[in-house]
Amino acid sequence: MIYLIAARHNERLDFTRGKIHSLAPETVEVLKRLSGSEITIRAFFGEGDPARSDLAVLLKQMATHHPRFHYEFHNPDRSPSQTRKYRIDAYRTVLIEYEKREERIQNAGEETLANALIRLAHPEKQVLCFTTGHGETSLSDTERTGLSDWKRALADYHFETREIQLLAGTGQIPADCDGVIVAGPHYELLPKELDLLQKYPEEGKGLLLLIDPMDSGTGKSFDELARPFGLRLGEDVIVDKISRVFGGDYLTPLITQYAEHPVTEKFRAAAFLPIARTVKRISDVPFGLKVTELAHTHPGSWAETDLQKLEKGEAELDPEKDGMGPVPVAAASEVQEALKGARVVVVGDSDFLTNAHLNVSGNKDLALNILQWLVKDDRWIAIRTQEPRFEPLFLQRNQSVGAAVFAIGGLPFTALLVGSVGIFVRRRRSD
Repeated sequence: MIYLIAARHNERLDFTRGKIHSLAPETVEVLKRLSGSEITIRAFFGEGDPARSDLAVLLKQMATHHPRFHYEFHNPDRSPSQTRKYRIDAYRTVLIEYEKREERIQNAGEETLANALIRLAHPEKQVLCFTTGHGETSLSDTERTGLSDWKRALADYHFETREIQLLAGTGQIPADCDGVIVAGPHYELLPKELDLLQKYPEEGKGLLLLIDPMDSGTGKSFDELARPFGLRLGEDVIVDKISRVFGGDYLTPLITQYAEHPVTEKFRAAAFLPIARTVKRISDVPFGLKVTELAHTHPGSWAETDLQKLEKGEAELDPEKDGMGPVPVAAASEVQEALKGARVVVVGDSDFLTNAHLNVSGNKDLALNILQWLVKDDRWIAIRTQEPRFEPLFLQRNQSVGAAVFAIGGLPFTALLVGSVGIFVRRRRSD
């Protein structure tokens, strides 16, 4: 009877401290939301691929939370008809079908699967417009300093990216842009461009400014753009000596302190921003604005204001002139409903999104969180699966002695006692 009940009602119990063998609560919620329609997953893996068994365990877990969840595995080498039918051209391709829509992902994990399901349930795309004409970093550049990996990551989350020139064509920002991003400019804005960007958030849209320091061409106009939203760009460069411990240099500050804000409320990963400036909340914030300094550096850092000494490698902390850490490197401003809830985020660095640094620690997750909040997009979630942790057991001297006595004397004595009692009882019964 117990076997029949267990066969019909599959339950898993995870007794690990971090629940490392369980799905994240966000994944379970996604599956429950999509329980009304069938989900079919076809995974194409080569013979003996170790990733196949890991995915099989994950899919089995997901099936327990969805009544119509089906999955199957195919070997592209042994199933050529299936490979041709579904146009599979690479191993580890996972094809997901939901309500006559499909999506393909590579190297599937819990987060990528959950987000693919969300995108299938909400197929609309958000359009992100990247400005050009001021020396911004290019989306098509595949070098270390380019943003091609960032463009590809955004496409994975159904963000459509487009490059625009502010004064081209009609001289207006396209109406279908849900957010405008200025990434790493080297030249100042023209007065009309400045006016366009200042008025753009009034339409309830999002504006993201990624402004690097130590560039004479990105000072006045971008600070003038940020101030009406209660934000100020610092004329400094952050120095953080502790970043050397993590393999960085003094000009790559470690970001570990985050504010209570929708962008960072569930974000605890460290981020590294190569050559960053401060972004602060101004003292006289205009009425109707909610301004939050999102991320701060380590307490041992400082904001160096003498850039000439810094370029010569002679920078030293001057408590009277330099800002003592922790100092803010990113801030968000939200305009209240009178202006349709416009949102603006300013980060004092753009290099953390380049191909060389995008996948370092939490850089990509932080940027995705910013964009999600900026354009009011809830079509994806960040899932950070639990990993096994090494936790050594340290015993005090008396504890070590107690453990040794128990193992060497206690256990054998217990076995001897139990055996003696057993023999004594049997002899009594035989008598």
